[in-house]
Amino acid sequence: MAAQNFDGQNLVGNDFSFQDLNDSSFFKTRLENVLFVNTLLQRTNFREATLINVNASGADLTDAQLNLATFQGGTFDGVNFTAANLSSISTSSAPGNVFSAQNANFTNAVLTKANLSGEQSERPNLAGANFTNASLSEANLKAADLTGATLNNANLQLANLEGILLVNANATGADFRNSNFTDVTLSGTNFDLANLSGVAVTDTTPLNTLDLSNTSFRGADLMGFRAEDINLAGANFSAFDPGTPNDTSDDIQTILTGVSFADTVLNNANFTGVSAEGIFLEDADLTNANFSGADLSNANLNNAILTGAILTGGVELDGAFLEGVDFSGADLTGANLSGANLKGADLTGADLTGVNLSGADLTEANLTGAELDDANLVGAILNKANLTNSVFIDGNDADTLGADLSSISFVDGIAIGANFTDTLFVNADLTKADFTNAITTGADFTGANTTDTIGL
Repeated sequence: MAAQNFDGQNLVGNDFSFQDLNDSSFFKTRLENVLFVNTLLQRTNFREATLINVNASGADLTDAQLNLATFQGGTFDGVNFTAANLSSISTSSAPGNVFSAQNANFTNAVLTKANLSGEQSERPNLAGANFTNASLSEANLKAADLTGATLNNANLQLANLEGILLVNANATGADFRNSNFTDVTLSGTNFDLANLSGVAVTDTTPLNTLDLSNTSFRGADLMGFRAEDINLAGANFSAFDPGTPNDTSDDIQTILTGVSFADTVLNNANFTGVSAEGIFLEDADLTNANFSGADLSNANLNNAILTGAILTGGVELDGAFLEGVDFSGADLTGANLSGANLKGADLTGADLTGVNLSGADLTEANLTGAELDDANLVGAILNKANLTNSVFIDGNDADTLGADLSSISFVDGIAIGANFTDTLFVNADLTKADFTNAITTGADFTGANTTDTIGL
């Protein structure tokens, strides 16, 4: 059928189903209760048209022009909107007439500033829709149902996502910068390679904790991301492998610099190799979390729960705020804790072999039974710390010296039964420290202050 021109007309009840209307024009046309079921509408012009309760299920609107069109309800399930222009469209829903584009294909479509919003009582239905490479920048998707939707590499910058359902969706590579995530439901969604930098997830109904458990953020950019009191148990923040499991050189690292996860549940989360300088994890539950090889420089883990956490692989915790943290039994082999604040921390039975604690503040910390072979504690503050039965001997490094405690301050400290074989205490302040039954064979106390020290 040849292209037809319906510009400016008032069409009510027309049935164009299964027809070929490619390249036709409905510019500024009013269409009420019109049927376009399985109609060919490629490159058709619907600019500034008003579509009231239109049914276009299964229609093909590839490359169509729908910008500035108004949709009042209507059914567009399974429609092919590939590369269509839907910029600044406006949809509305009413009881019994909800705008629906379930399983529609919006691949490469332009929906910039589109209004696809609704209320939770009449959610716009976009479940299963495909928005791969679509532009949704500044779009309003308030309360939309995007369950099972595909948003791969979609642009959602500055989009309003308030109250959306993004359940079991795939948002790999999507750009969510500066979008609104108030009262969202995001369970089971894949955010691998997504850009969530600067995003703040807020919940105006705090009694209903946002559940993001087992969500994947591999290779995502979450710089400055903020979320408080949410459930991220089992979340995966490890590097993204582009398909070469035997080659880590091309893995894409997850960025968590400056992220805030205060009071958040992160037990069993995977932070392997992440870049998370300055991350805020105060009071977070990090039980059994894996931080192997992670950079947590200047992080705040004040009062965080780290029971069973994996902190091997040279974790960077230099300058970190770890006051009161429970590291009991933790494996911190080779970690960098230089300059860290560990006041009152519990390191009972921790493995600190080869750890760099130079300049760290361990005032009143408990290191009872800790293993510190070859550790570097130069200039560390250990006033009133408890080193009972801890071990500072030579380990597997190249030299024959034990741990280096040169220039430490160990005033009023307790080192009962500790093993300091071949340990360096050069210029250390050991005033009033208790070394009862400690082993100091081969230890070097050159220049040390041993005023009122017990057991030496």
